[in-house]
Amino acid sequence: MPGRGNSRSGDRRRDPAADAEFRRLVEDAKARHDISAVVARSRKVERAGRAKRAVCAFHQERSPSMQLYDSQGRYHCFGCGADGDIVEYVMHVERLDFKEALRWLGAADLPVVDPAQRAIAAAEDEVERAEAIAEARAIWDAAGPAAGSPAEVYARSRGITMSLPATIRFGHCYRWRDRETGEVGPSLPALIGGVSDDQNRLVGLQRIFLRDGGKAKAAMKRAKLSLGRVRGGALRLGPPANEIIVCEGPEDGLTLAQEMPGRSVWVALGTDMMPALMLPPIVRTVVLAGDNDDAGRAAIDKAARALGERGLDVRTMFPRIGFKDFNDQLRGIRQ
Repeated sequence: MPGRGNSRSGDRRRDPAADAEFRRLVEDAKARHDISAVVARSRKVERAGRAKRAVCAFHQERSPSMQLYDSQGRYHCFGCGADGDIVEYVMHVERLDFKEALRWLGAADLPVVDPAQRAIAAAEDEVERAEAIAEARAIWDAAGPAAGSPAEVYARSRGITMSLPATIRFGHCYRWRDRETGEVGPSLPALIGGVSDDQNRLVGLQRIFLRDGGKAKAAMKRAKLSLGRVRGGALRLGPPANEIIVCEGPEDGLTLAQEMPGRSVWVALGTDMMPALMLPPIVRTVVLAGDNDDAGRAAIDKAARALGERGLDVRTMFPRIGFKDFNDQLRGIRQ
């Protein structure tokens, strides 16, 4: 079948008890330690309003844009969109799997959290989270259908001929906003993908900024940026199902949805985000679709281990030899 690539089956079936245990272990790690203390072991941490921030561990930058939320044990980079929890941060920085990261946190000489201070921080962080989601929902509500718009033009330029799902819209929105001053950047045309949580509530956006009426991505360093609280959510290109295909980006997701009709494809917005996916109970099997290079295969293997430890049946698939990703395969662009 075109676009399918190789696949292999995992050896686990989803067990609600295992899923609950996974969540408990993560929550315990968050409760014991502040993520800012973990980050401070390798980089400078400074206070920024209600949160703390540091230079991002996921992309090169000079000014700190990675926000640290101690009460939630989470980080979010407003520069590159990286988003995750304390365990995922340790997994990335220390190059460990899930269980190794938990052991690392247990052995590290980190200060123990003061519950009273954590409660105060939690109230402050919840206000910021609600504001971020409300911001994303306002942009989503102002956006229009993709059909006949530059968003559709962009999809066609990437070989996508199917009708775009309702979770893809087109609109104009700012690329950045200063959260302290309220200043925003210029309004730019963008393909906008709605990111939902496990209860199908909109919690964030994935924006692909466009130029030339949608014929190409905008000529900027990072034309793809998330907004809101996308960690754990997904851009759903199909309904919940017993088996879903999960990939990294919207272009690959639309490619797989087109080339594998009848299959439900969800976009995690990065392989680093795959282990954090919060899935409705109906989902028992996850097929992880990755890039066909060493880094892509390593990231998919890491995500497969993390999801497998939650009791999910995990399979993997990659483009055919000679193609880096599924959209390149669709368009016949070889590495």
